Amino acid sequence: MATLQHFSPTDDVVDMIGALDRDGGIVVEHFMAPEVLDRLRASLLPTLRDIPDCSGPFFGRATRRMSGLIERVPVCRELAIDPLLLRIIDAFLLPNCEAYQLNLTQAIRIGPGEKAQFLHRDGLMFRTRLPEGETMLNCMFAVDAFTADNGATCVVPGSHRWPDERLPQADEAVSAAMPAGSVLIYLGSVVHGGGANCSDSTRTGVVLSYCLGWLRQAENQYLAVPPALARTLPERLQRLLGYFVHTPNLGCVDGQDPIGWLTAGAGAVAPGRFDEFLGDIAVPE
Repeated sequence: MATLQHFSPTDDVVDMIGALDRDGGIVVEHFMAPEVLDRLRASLLPTLRDIPDCSGPFFGRATRRMSGLIERVPVCRELAIDPLLLRIIDAFLLPNCEAYQLNLTQAIRIGPGEKAQFLHRDGLMFRTRLPEGETMLNCMFAVDAFTADNGATCVVPGSHRWPDERLPQADEAVSAAMPAGSVLIYLGSVVHGGGANCSDSTRTGVVLSYCLGWLRQAENQYLAVPPALARTLPERLQRLLGYFVHTPNLGCVDGQDPIGWLTAGAGAVAPGRFDEFLGDIAVPE
């Protein structure tokens, strides 16, 4: 039976990329330092307690979900621009865009008694087909230890290479069990789903999702992260929120790079490159 390969943060990133390409998902154990995990719990868990349970077969009935984590949970700002993660994301998303962006930030707490989520592909949210490559990539950070009993995410290794009509069998899914502080990285095209929680405790994870820069984000980051806060963030994170121009002129403000608008004129702004784009394609006379 296929399994997911586990790595440590000090392993060769090339090996991680190769395993992710082969299986559709990998686990990097103890990705977060203990003090980072402590800060994540301290800022996340008190707020998550006040969130009501979801209601529906997909989102769950004993599951709580909270978005807007760049504003609400400051440590997510560090996780979102972690150099190791970005190197892995570069390998899968940059072949189909010149810049990618944060698609979604969400905390998910699965409570006791929750049933298994039905297996699915997240990439289906985008109604587009690429000749090859990915539209999105997700990172699930384990706030608690993930186990087969408490609802660890289930992944079907290799399913990202299946034809669309092939449906997964229950015994093809493997539990992405991992210690607290670890991260499951999985492709948007791989079949997966939240596991059933048969334990007497909750299981909390944080998802940071990334998508191609020319797609609409699942979470509206311009409203989720107020401009007053966005102005204080590192430029790399500002651009991940969507403050950039993707060729030819997607996302501009008055034809200019929105970083210039966000920072109120601090630094140079770059124009949209529509003329440059047109030079690369055949334009009828």
